[in-house]
Amino acid sequence: MKQFRLGAQALALTCALIALPTTLSAAKPETRPAVSTAAIPTDYKEICNALPAKGLQHPYLVFNEAQKPAILEYIKTNKRAGDIYRMLQLEGERYLRVDADPAPAMNDIKSRFSGKDDHAAYQNYYQYGSVVCALLYQLTGDTAYAKRAYQLAEKLCEMDTWRLSAHYFENIYTRVWPYGVKDDQVAFPFDIWVGDCAADLALTYDWIYPTLTKAQRDRLRSGLLEQAVLRVRGNYDYQWWANAYKCNWSGICFNGLGMAALTLLNEDPQLTDVVIRSIEGIGGMVSNITHEGGWQEGRHYSVYGLCQSMMFMDAIKRLSDGKINMFLIDGVKNAPADFALFGMTGNFNDGTFRDKGIGGPIGSPGMYGKLAAETGNTNAMFYIKTFLNRPNALFGGIRNNATNTIWDLIWPMPTDIPATKPADASKHFPEIDWAFMRKDFGDDYMQVATKCGPLDDPHHGHLDAGTFNLTWKGESVIGEFSQEFYDQFIFNDDRWDYLNIRSLGHNVVLVDGEEQIIAKRKDQPWKEGIGGKITKFESLPGFAYTQMDATKAYPGEHLKGWKRTLILDKENNIVLVLDKVQSAKGAQIDLLFHPNVEATVSADGTYAALNGDSTRMEMKSMSKAPLSLTKQNQLYYRIVQQAPYAWVPCLYTTVKAPSETTVIGTVFYPTELKSGANQFTLDESGKNPVIRYTAGGKNYAYEISDTQVKAI
Repeated sequence: MKQFRLGAQALALTCALIALPTTLSAAKPETRPAVSTAAIPTDYKEICNALPAKGLQHPYLVFNEAQKPAILEYIKTNKRAGDIYRMLQLEGERYLRVDADPAPAMNDIKSRFSGKDDHAAYQNYYQYGSVVCALLYQLTGDTAYAKRAYQLAEKLCEMDTWRLSAHYFENIYTRVWPYGVKDDQVAFPFDIWVGDCAADLALTYDWIYPTLTKAQRDRLRSGLLEQAVLRVRGNYDYQWWANAYKCNWSGICFNGLGMAALTLLNEDPQLTDVVIRSIEGIGGMVSNITHEGGWQEGRHYSVYGLCQSMMFMDAIKRLSDGKINMFLIDGVKNAPADFALFGMTGNFNDGTFRDKGIGGPIGSPGMYGKLAAETGNTNAMFYIKTFLNRPNALFGGIRNNATNTIWDLIWPMPTDIPATKPADASKHFPEIDWAFMRKDFGDDYMQVATKCGPLDDPHHGHLDAGTFNLTWKGESVIGEFSQEFYDQFIFNDDRWDYLNIRSLGHNVVLVDGEEQIIAKRKDQPWKEGIGGKITKFESLPGFAYTQMDATKAYPGEHLKGWKRTLILDKENNIVLVLDKVQSAKGAQIDLLFHPNVEATVSADGTYAALNGDSTRMEMKSMSKAPLSLTKQNQLYYRIVQQAPYAWVPCLYTTVKAPSETTVIGTVFYPTELKSGANQFTLDESGKNPVIRYTAGGKNYAYEISDTQVKAI
């Protein structure tokens, strides 16, 4: 044991030196996030001493023999867990008796053009089946499941690579690299699919280990080492994701590496260096979750990155007896479910993979139950019980973020943590400058989502500082154009030409057609300080408002300044928008609003009707600016059943600037509140603009300065 620990310390020191940030002229400077010493020891010797030296008994990664009875009792006594388990048994029975194993398929590097990836489906079949059968062996003791799990896992070991074809050199080399990554990237041996597969094979190895012969163990070891660990170990500087801690890839890839190293510690104790680098990598990513729980890439990638990382976070906490506890990192400890809960209508960035841009719950009960159990967070329990305990989709597979997964069994739902609804349903995430306003959670209430943060995410970010979404009665009234899928060139420099990514496809302001700045192009230096800022957010009992300044998101040639104020009247589901635009006199100012429901403009252009399945709203300009409805075009670089393009409706408010400062007011209100053309007025006669209207027999007035909104 002494010799092992000395070796581990030396390897850890090497790992620490490799991981030190280097000065890269082509990369955007990055300050590494500080990780709480309560979460991760900062001394590498201390980390090594926290890990067991030898004699680990499989299974040990996410549960051990002593904990299995509790899992089985949970399945027996909890209806949801019982239902999931029965579905797992059906899946396992299919793998044992019914399915014919698919034949190997070519890894087509243009699968994102064809929309068909047989190689990925082939890998998924064996990867998913091996984990399911391995877990069923642990829960039933039936060695037939273990035998089948090995057969499936062996097929993974026979593959040349676990990489997704979209991440081969021919495709990924042309990417625009994100924050903290140098431009000169030429080696891509390890991607998120490798990370996912390594983690699943590590679990399979852990769970069926007692049934394996030495040759079988060595076969699975070879797969984990050749396909994952040895592609990266000692070469972290060549992996673009290794220091890209603002990207979900970092956590997912290090999770696979870390799980592989942990499951092989008995046979290969020298892999402690990989464990340590994985601790640092996942700790770096998780530390970029903001103190309020926000994640700049967007909600879907916050779930993907964190849920995969949680496997390793759980395993390393267990094996270190709690000495390494990344659940104590601020963004997880303080607000583990806030971004999922408050942000349910914030489908910004590449987050609109749903019909008509509708948001909704993300993640699984197992994931958020584990987070609640680790943190004691009562808001997380409210999110689970209110939004995740849905009757549909009993089982969706381990590789995705489906509602129900095997983790709903491995991580039982805590019963001693109350579900507490937040006192205020509105929230601002200041470190990413996203904000959400609503009176309460639920479809009966108008929900406003907006963002105005930095434009420094060239992977999933959009040129959309100042945009907003309106969701009411379960429909996206004004929203984001849905991504639908990734095509052949979505992450290349061509990204900035896609309608749903450029400013033209968002609910922003354009002056003489000038769109927002691209902060990072392929092989070009970063443009620093690009983006906007939410300058004031306040949620009061009767109304909430968000003020933002998006001036620095634009080149400044035509648009000289833009400040936007969004006001939500909580009692009447009314949204007021005041835009203050600075430009040359006579410039053309266009306000863009993208409806996700049927939109028609009145013959005189004074208002637009927004009618969904259950929504009846109207939109009008209080500045007497004419409205028009047009169609924009989105071209796809992918073969699709319909035409390879989409027509996207857009409502325009167009104004010729009467002076160097133009104030434009827009209102969205339920059709039932309409009582005449003068119901909503914008008064500019005083020092600050005032919006007035009557609703439900009550008069309302808001004075809007650059620093606050006052009800008068």
